[in-house]
Amino acid sequence: MSNRVEDQLALQDLMARYVDAVNRRDAQAWAATWDDNGCWNLLGNEVSGKDSIVGLWQQMMAGFEFALMIPSSCLFDIDGDSASGHWYLQELARDNEGNISSLFSRYIDTYIRRNGQWLYQSRRYEIIYHDAS
Repeated sequence: MSNRVEDQLALQDLMARYVDAVNRRDAQAWAATWDDNGCWNLLGNEVSGKDSIVGLWQQMMAGFEFALMIPSSCLFDIDGDSASGHWYLQELARDNEGNISSLFSRYIDTYIRRNGQWLYQSRRYEIIYHDAS
Protein backbone atom coordinates (compact mmCIF):
# COMPACT_ATOMS: atom_id res chain seq x y z
CA MET A 1 0.00 0.00 0.00
CA SER A 2 1.45 3.33 -1.02
CA ASN A 3 0.81 6.73 0.51
CA ARG A 4 -0.23 10.00 -1.12
CA VAL A 5 3.31 11.39 -1.34
CA GLU A 6 4.60 8.20 -2.97
CA ASP A 7 1.70 8.29 -5.45
CA GLN A 8 2.33 11.96 -6.30
CA LEU A 9 6.01 11.23 -6.89
CA ALA A 10 5.12 8.22 -9.03
CA LEU A 11 2.72 10.34 -11.13
CA GLN A 12 5.40 13.01 -11.54
CA ASP A 13 7.83 10.27 -12.60
CA LEU A 14 5.28 9.04 -15.15
CA MET A 15 5.21 12.51 -16.72
CA ALA A 16 9.01 12.73 -16.61
CA ARG A 17 9.25 9.45 -18.55
CA TYR A 18 6.57 10.63 -21.02
CA VAL A 19 8.31 13.95 -21.68
CA ASP A 20 11.74 12.33 -21.91
CA ALA A 21 10.41 9.89 -24.51
CA VAL A 22 8.90 12.77 -26.53
CA ASN A 23 12.13 14.78 -26.36
CA ARG A 24 14.16 11.73 -27.48
CA ARG A 25 11.48 10.62 -30.00
CA ASP A 26 11.42 7.17 -28.39
CA ALA A 27 8.09 5.56 -29.34
CA GLN A 28 8.68 2.44 -27.24
CA ALA A 29 9.42 4.40 -24.05
CA TRP A 30 6.48 6.74 -24.78
CA ALA A 31 4.11 3.78 -25.30
CA ALA A 32 5.21 2.30 -21.95
CA THR A 33 3.53 5.22 -20.15
CA TRP A 34 0.05 4.24 -21.45
CA ASP A 35 -2.50 1.70 -20.27
CA ASP A 36 -3.38 -0.82 -23.00
CA ASN A 37 -6.96 0.51 -23.01
CA GLY A 38 -5.98 4.17 -22.86
CA CYS A 39 -7.66 7.04 -24.67
CA TRP A 40 -5.86 10.11 -26.09
CA ASN A 41 -7.64 13.25 -27.23
CA LEU A 42 -5.18 15.34 -29.23
CA LEU A 43 -6.83 18.64 -30.16
CA GLY A 44 -10.21 16.98 -30.69
CA ASN A 45 -8.84 13.89 -32.46
CA GLU A 46 -9.62 11.04 -30.06
CA VAL A 47 -8.12 7.56 -30.35
CA SER A 48 -8.41 4.54 -28.06
CA GLY A 49 -6.10 1.60 -27.45
CA LYS A 50 -2.33 1.74 -27.12
CA ASP A 51 -1.63 0.80 -30.75
CA SER A 52 -3.86 3.61 -32.08
CA ILE A 53 -2.43 6.07 -29.57
CA VAL A 54 1.15 5.26 -30.59
CA GLY A 55 0.19 5.43 -34.28
CA LEU A 56 -1.23 8.93 -33.84
CA TRP A 57 1.84 10.03 -31.89
CA GLN A 58 4.20 8.71 -34.58
CA GLN A 59 2.16 10.46 -37.29
CA MET A 60 2.23 13.73 -35.36
CA MET A 61 5.94 13.53 -34.51
CA ALA A 62 6.82 12.84 -38.17
CA GLY A 63 5.82 16.46 -38.91
CA PHE A 64 8.52 17.88 -36.65
CA GLU A 65 12.25 18.22 -37.18
CA PHE A 66 12.55 19.18 -33.51
CA ALA A 67 10.19 19.17 -30.54
CA LEU A 68 10.87 19.85 -26.86
CA MET A 69 8.35 19.60 -24.01
CA ILE A 70 9.02 21.26 -20.65
CA PRO A 71 6.47 20.40 -17.94
CA SER A 72 5.73 22.78 -15.10
CA SER A 73 2.95 22.73 -12.52
CA CYS A 74 0.67 19.81 -11.81
CA LEU A 75 -2.13 18.80 -9.44
CA PHE A 76 -3.50 15.34 -8.66
CA ASP A 77 -6.60 13.88 -7.03
CA ILE A 78 -5.69 10.33 -5.98
CA ASP A 79 -8.27 7.70 -5.01
CA GLY A 80 -6.74 4.27 -4.45
CA ASP A 81 -5.61 2.82 -7.78
CA SER A 82 -7.08 5.62 -9.88
CA ALA A 83 -6.35 9.32 -10.07
CA SER A 84 -7.03 12.43 -12.08
CA GLY A 85 -4.93 15.50 -12.60
CA HIS A 86 -3.51 18.06 -14.96
CA TRP A 87 -0.17 19.38 -16.16
CA TYR A 88 0.91 22.67 -17.72
CA LEU A 89 3.72 22.66 -20.28
CA GLN A 90 5.86 24.93 -22.40
CA GLU A 91 6.75 23.54 -25.82
CA LEU A 92 9.20 24.56 -28.52
CA ALA A 93 9.13 23.02 -31.97
CA ARG A 94 10.39 23.34 -35.53
CA ASP A 95 8.37 21.60 -38.20
CA ASN A 96 9.80 19.96 -41.31
CA GLU A 97 9.37 23.21 -43.28
CA GLY A 98 11.50 25.12 -40.75
CA ASN A 99 8.63 26.96 -39.04
CA ILE A 100 9.36 27.59 -35.37
CA SER A 101 6.63 27.72 -32.75
CA SER A 102 6.40 28.20 -29.02
CA LEU A 103 3.33 27.29 -27.05
CA PHE A 104 1.84 26.77 -23.65
CA SER A 105 -0.43 23.78 -23.23
CA ARG A 106 -2.25 21.64 -20.71
CA TYR A 107 -2.89 17.93 -20.33
CA ILE A 108 -6.00 16.86 -18.42
CA ASP A 109 -5.44 13.27 -17.30
CA THR A 110 -6.85 10.19 -15.68
CA TYR A 111 -4.45 7.59 -14.35
CA ILE A 112 -4.69 3.95 -13.38
CA ARG A 113 -2.33 1.83 -11.31
CA ARG A 114 -1.71 -1.60 -12.84
CA ASN A 115 0.62 -4.11 -11.18
CA GLY A 116 1.93 -1.34 -8.93
CA GLN A 117 2.73 1.05 -11.80
CA TRP A 118 0.85 4.26 -12.64
CA LEU A 119 -0.13 4.64 -16.32
CA TYR A 120 -2.11 7.10 -18.39
CA GLN A 121 -5.69 5.96 -18.77
CA SER A 122 -6.71 9.09 -20.65
CA ARG A 123 -5.12 12.35 -21.71
CA ARG A 124 -6.76 15.39 -23.26
CA TYR A 125 -4.34 17.88 -24.78
CA GLU A 126 -5.25 21.57 -25.06
CA ILE A 127 -3.29 24.52 -26.39
CA ILE A 128 -3.52 27.61 -24.19
CA TYR A 129 -1.25 29.95 -26.18
CA HIS A 130 0.55 29.51 -29.52
CA ASP A 131 3.19 31.81 -30.97
CA ALA A 132 4.38 30.92 -34.46
CA SER A 133 6.72 33.89 -34.91
